[in-house]
Formats: sequence, structure tokens, C-alpha cells
Amino acid sequence: MKPTLLTATALILTLTAAFAVDEAAKKEQEPFDITVIQKRIEEAGIPTPAVVQQLEAKANALAKEGKWQEAADTYDMLAKSADWLANLIYAGIEPFYEASYDDRKNYPIKDSDLKLENQSNYYKTKRNEAMIYQAECYVRLNDTKRAIPLLVRGLELIHLTEMELWARARKDLYLLIQVTE
Repeated sequence: MKPTLLTATALILTLTAAFAVDEAAKKEQEPFDITVIQKRIEEAGIPTPAVVQQLEAKANALAKEGKWQEAADTYDMLAKSADWLANLIYAGIEPFYEASYDDRKNYPIKDSDLKLENQSNYYKTKRNEAMIYQAECYVRLNDTKRAIPLLVRGLELIHLTEMELWARARKDLYLLIQVTE
């Protein structure tokens, strides 16, 4: 029994090491592969704070008018734009987070770095809100199959400090699955 366990452990360690080397090699071998980024630009465009703000205003107005399907579609665009904008902002500060501990402690953090990180986090919060609001539109449309995945994913993304949003999403999810708090 022990040789089998030892063999299995060795195989797992070998595969894990090979995967890590493969991922590192892939990153090094494909420094010019920008197809994923290009595809995302083709699908979502290049978001700006103004675009996100306009989508949010439009989605909120549609929801206020009770145009649930149109609001849901606009919240979907808002969530994707806010997420993409957060990722683009984060790309500018990613070298700091990818650096080793020693390199980071030698880097003088600037106020602008903190501002950019806060902006990225702000748009992630906008994404989370839009996902939950989109789910709420589907709840009003009695489209449980669309609402539940958005609620679950939104709950996975929501930060603990987003307590009101968390409570709303949880309430809707439990309502749909007929569970009482």
C-alpha cells in the first residue's frame, strides 16, 4: 500500500510542478499574444468612467419605468463595462502586485497608485451592483433561471462591506429557492 501512495504522491507533485513550469513558460513564450484583450475590446469596447456613468443612468431610468427586460440588458452592459474598466485600471498597477515582496518594499507607493487602486475597486463595486440589479429585474420578470446565477455569482463577488447589496441579493435568492432566513 505504501508504494502506491508514494507513487501517487510523486505523480501529483510531478504534475503540479510541470503545470507551474508550463504556465510560466506559456507566459514567457507568448508575450505578444494580445488576442484575448483584442477580443474583449471588440465585444465590450473601451470603457471610460463617462460610459459607465451613462449606462448606470440609463439602466436605473429603465428600471424606474418598470421596463425590466431593457433594464436587465442595460445592467448587463453596465456590469461588463464596469468590470472591464476596473481591469484596465488595475493593469496599470499590476506590476506592483506581481512583484516580489522585496521589490515591493523598495517601491515608493505614490498617492496616485492608491487612487488608481481605489478607482479599480470602485468599478468592481459598480459591477457587483449591476449584477444584482440585473438579477432583480429577472426576479420581477419571474425568470428564475436567469436571476439565480446572477445572484449566486454576485454574492461570490460582493465584498463584506457591501452589506445592503448583500442583504438584497440574499433576500432575493432565498425567496427564489423558498428558504427562510
